[in-house]
Amino acid sequence: MSLQHPAAKKVVLDRVNPEKIDALSDHVLDFLASDFDKILKQAERFFKEREYLKAAQCYLALLQFNLNDSTTIYNLACCYGQLREADLAVKCLVMAVRAGFRDYNLLKSDEDFAGIRATPEFIKLLSKVPLWEDIRGEVIYLKTSKLLELRARLPQEFALSQKYPLLVGLHGHGGNPEEILWTMSNTLKKEPVILAAPQGAYPIFSQLRGQHFSWEIQTRNRELWKIGDPLAVGNLNEAVQAMKNRYPIAEVYILGFSQGAAYAFLSGFKYPEMVAGIISIGGSFPETDSEFSMLKEKEIENGKKFRVFIAQGNHDPLIPAGRGARTAEKLKKYGYEVEYQEYEGGHEISPELLKKIYAWMTKK
Repeated sequence: MSLQHPAAKKVVLDRVNPEKIDALSDHVLDFLASDFDKILKQAERFFKEREYLKAAQCYLALLQFNLNDSTTIYNLACCYGQLREADLAVKCLVMAVRAGFRDYNLLKSDEDFAGIRATPEFIKLLSKVPLWEDIRGEVIYLKTSKLLELRARLPQEFALSQKYPLLVGLHGHGGNPEEILWTMSNTLKKEPVILAAPQGAYPIFSQLRGQHFSWEIQTRNRELWKIGDPLAVGNLNEAVQAMKNRYPIAEVYILGFSQGAAYAFLSGFKYPEMVAGIISIGGSFPETDSEFSMLKEKEIENGKKFRVFIAQGNHDPLIPAGRGARTAEKLKKYGYEVEYQEYEGGHEISPELLKKIYAWMTKK
């Protein structure tokens, strides 16, 4: 079976034949402004909604900018598996292995390939797994220290004799400390608040312009998430302690945007003595009471009742409508003081929202 999408013949850039690119076109640089986090979230949403062809389009768009992203290549293969396109799925899986995919057991168990597992193409692919495993050898993961960037900005009239609130901003998936620090300082530069922005430990989109990081390890192996998530939260605790050792800090607030929101909440629940408040913008609440989650409902119920500010855009294409409001109601039920804001906009942090957040921080 072969599927041809109506837009398949429309090629903005020919990445195989560069001589065909019109380098003087008015729109030739448009791809540099692509919102990769948005495309990734759209891919995940389409896949959950079983819109596999649309999900495949999104993953293909991402791969045009990062040919070595084994996770995205594997996810694209899953789309083709669901579409019963065995040849394309197998080609993707081979390329995923070349790019670094190593979880071969998924090939035998992933339900996304159930419809093509008996095809000659897939049977031939599975026959190669013993050779790949032999070449790979044994993989051991080590917990080790590494230097991570922590950006900070002081108030314009900073004095060592005065204590200041600290606002720590956690970037989203594919973001970086510089951009979220700029977003915060551009609005709050005249306010008496110290700003900081740590860096996620896992570089992603390595072939893209600029720096892009994730707070979670890039794998579908949830056993590794079980190890990696506590390390990420521990790094955030160390970032706050480093700021306290260096500057006169009063109360601490952690702002998480998109992917960073879940880790902001985790920091609050795991290090309750560290924070006065948690701020979630366009993000999700961390998973609880599952085999691989690091948070239990009892910890939320019995934890220190820090203040919480939750905001969600009413036109956010990445976060389902009502998710922020449901998180707010859940925390209120457990006794937390929660302010919920639904703002006019999408997946973004606006100056107006930051002003409201600062007013909430300083409200006594």
